[in-house]
Amino acid sequence: MARLTGALFSLAASGTIADTLTFAKWKGIQYVRTRVIPANPRSAAQTAIRNIFSTLNEMWKRMPTGARRPFEYSARGRPFTDRNKHIGENVQALDGEGDLDELVMSVSTGPAVPPATIASADAGGQTIDVTLTPPTIPTGCSLEWMEAAAVLDGDPEDLIVRETFWDQDDVAPYVINLDVGVAGIYQVAGWCHMAIGGIYHTSEALREQVVVA
Repeated sequence: MARLTGALFSLAASGTIADTLTFAKWKGIQYVRTRVIPANPRSAAQTAIRNIFSTLNEMWKRMPTGARRPFEYSARGRPFTDRNKHIGENVQALDGEGDLDELVMSVSTGPAVPPATIASADAGGQTIDVTLTPPTIPTGCSLEWMEAAAVLDGDPEDLIVRETFWDQDDVAPYVINLDVGVAGIYQVAGWCHMAIGGIYHTSEALREQVVVA
């Protein structure tokens, strides 16, 4: 029901009467309008974005610490969290996509540069070998180790649940073995973990797909 101010003279009112009229005040002026019930906002596009958001949120929950690091570094001193960065980068990247081919698995911070090459292969036993070639290291930087991750492919708009498989190697040749345990098409990424002035940074990732039997 509407709430009255100065009830005897009905000087002012706020709220809705009989689900029909809505009383309110705007810039000190009392007004009344017909109550408007918003249309269902769950359009196909909005539902798809919600599902992508949920897919990414579930992915984050199952992501090992090492795979989260690039987003953690990107959030240092910023008004957002590592989870926010992961979801924010990927909602836009995956909107309208039918697979995870555009999935952002690492972001660049500081002077870190990506590997020169990436080569991933089914190593048997439902494992993936990811071979990374180091880049030319920027002046003042050191290459601490190289990292790789893999995610089973799927349509992010279908609200899928995905685990990220991750590992690192700090000795050349940089060959990272990921035990994925399930056959399928995997999105694979590899990136560099560098340091400058005692602060760690990650590079953007090189990307590949690999079929695991």
